[in-house]
Amino acid sequence: MTMDRNRMMLIGAVLTGVVVLALGFLVGVQPQLVAATTAESQQQSVETQNEALRASLATLEADNAKLPDLKSELATLDTSVPSQAALSSFLTELDQLAVASGTTVTAFTSSDASAYEPTVTDAAAPAATDTSASDSTAAAAATPAPATAPELVTDPLVTATNFSSIPITVSVQGSYAEARDFLSKLQGGSRLFLVTTFASTGSSEAGDAAGVPDQWTVGGLVYVLQDAAATQADQAAETPTTTAEGTDGTSSDTAAGE
Repeated sequence: MTMDRNRMMLIGAVLTGVVVLALGFLVGVQPQLVAATTAESQQQSVETQNEALRASLATLEADNAKLPDLKSELATLDTSVPSQAALSSFLTELDQLAVASGTTVTAFTSSDASAYEPTVTDAAAPAATDTSASDSTAAAAATPAPATAPELVTDPLVTATNFSSIPITVSVQGSYAEARDFLSKLQGGSRLFLVTTFASTGSSEAGDAAGVPDQWTVGGLVYVLQDAAATQADQAAETPTTTAEGTDGTSSDTAAGE
């Protein structure tokens, strides 16, 4: 009996110890393990976020290093296509180009600005086929294909509500070579200028490289980054006495759209 009682007590003590250990693990150890796992997961998440932030910071630093160049490019573009008519500045540039090319600006006129009209290209028509004319295939293949026009590039952000053009006519006096030089400098000037016409209105020697000073007329468009109504208001606000002065000190038509 005594041995059975001792054995039962031993077994009870063992079971009690096992229960205590189990409870100790569940109550004390397991929560710590869960907390450690959670902390490790959070640390990895924070490290991932830090890596992303470091990459973003590196990108911002690289962009900041380019900022002076971007500002310079923006200033160039703003001069090329300003947000106002700025015809007085354009007249000043014309005088400078005339001096550099040896010509004299004798007249300048500008018409009212017009709204930008996006160019729409017609879809290519399907080629017609003639099954009965198979004998002419070889002859047709020998005919050179017509040249194709370059693909037009448009920007949906440029619309009639934020873009307009001003028709410009400039007359200069000089030889054919000087007039060509003026035209080249005009196309490469700081203000974007699309030449639409170039003709002589003077001597009978028009087009002769060795000809006497002649009168040349250049027509084209300058562009403004605003709608036509606002651009016309800018034109109306221009000083009516603003003129394009030639190298000989004379002046021509006003820039008030007259």
